[in-house]
Amino acid sequence: MTVSRRAALAAGVLGGAAAVTTGGASAAQAVSRAAGPNPVVEGEADNVRRLRRQLDLAAAGDRSLERDAGGRCVVVAAAGVHVLKRPLVIGGDTTLRANGATFTSDIAVKPQTYTKDQNQHSPEPTYPDSFVSVAAVNGRDATLLINDVPGDCTGYRAPGNIRLEGGIWDPTAHFVRNATGDDRARATAAPPMNAITFEHTHHVELSQVTVRNVKWWHGVELNAVRTATVSDCRFEGWVEAPTAGLWHGEAVQLDLAATGTAWGGVADNTPATDIRIVGNFCGRSQQYPGWGKLTGSHTGAAGAVHSEVWIERNMIEHAKWDAIGPMNTSRVVIRENTIRACWGGVYVKSISPNPNETIDIMGNDITLVDGSTRPAVGVNATNAQLPVSDVAVYANTVRGGGFGYSANVTFRREPQR
Repeated sequence: MTVSRRAALAAGVLGGAAAVTTGGASAAQAVSRAAGPNPVVEGEADNVRRLRRQLDLAAAGDRSLERDAGGRCVVVAAAGVHVLKRPLVIGGDTTLRANGATFTSDIAVKPQTYTKDQNQHSPEPTYPDSFVSVAAVNGRDATLLINDVPGDCTGYRAPGNIRLEGGIWDPTAHFVRNATGDDRARATAAPPMNAITFEHTHHVELSQVTVRNVKWWHGVELNAVRTATVSDCRFEGWVEAPTAGLWHGEAVQLDLAATGTAWGGVADNTPATDIRIVGNFCGRSQQYPGWGKLTGSHTGAAGAVHSEVWIERNMIEHAKWDAIGPMNTSRVVIRENTIRACWGGVYVKSISPNPNETIDIMGNDITLVDGSTRPAVGVNATNAQLPVSDVAVYANTVRGGGFGYSANVTFRREPQR
């Protein structure tokens, strides 16, 4: 049986494993929120307990804490390894400075049988058609850090003005610490996880963060987020998901708060908007190969379109699919990125049920691997009902691959060919 991220989240309860009440929040959530978003977790080390207490003080606006230039309470994670038995929860008006700290997961897991899908894949070693790994007992625990989201939250209303600086965020390290051979290559003992997740919030900044060795899911998920910047970060190493297409493998994913994809709050189909992904590195780690892609989106709902996205001056190496691949995204600028030894380059596509508009792709330096079947630059309208309009493609340098434009794509200037 294939268990997707959608299914895992639908089965989980943010904040604990208690049953969900008719009001949409669990009893555990109500208790946790009264005491702060980071209750004590049995079995965690003192450094993690101290960090949770500091994050709770910041969420409450404690006057004893330093404030940064953005008016946020500053929390400093101690240097060293932090093994988390549930996600860290960061509240609004908070900066977490994590230079010198490494975060990894030891959440509760259960055996899970998975079925390989029929999409194009390239893992080494290959997977059998059916195989056993693990999954999080509580799907909503499958991230190292998440923002504080009230159970009734809609739109972008969760507390915002959040900044994350530095740190190494490696969800798999603790699970695979004793693994060898194929089990290490597949991270068999580790559950699929995100590293960092933000939802239903606004004004988020990530700077100089290193995300490493994520299994199957995403490095940073911006789910129903308005105004976010991911800059000068490193995304190193990804364990390929054999249960979903490589287009799913975004290091930075833009997502909707939809049924089955919402980590907290209401599944109201809020999209991501006003997003800047600037000056990041995406490639291999010492242990694992490259990502499916640096960034993109693969979710859609009627009238819910990701928008106002800038993807600039990033370095992407060894991507297994299209290095940059927004779907269901309008008013996007993709410029001055360096794409090296990737399977595909820049690929923008409309998906059901929305048309898209205003796409600028310029000044990118793109080199594809020999034998690639993907375009260096492609713009694809799925059909006449889902056109892509107001497109500009120019001044890109391409080695390998070419330019591909489908029917139902209209340009504001003669496109590069």
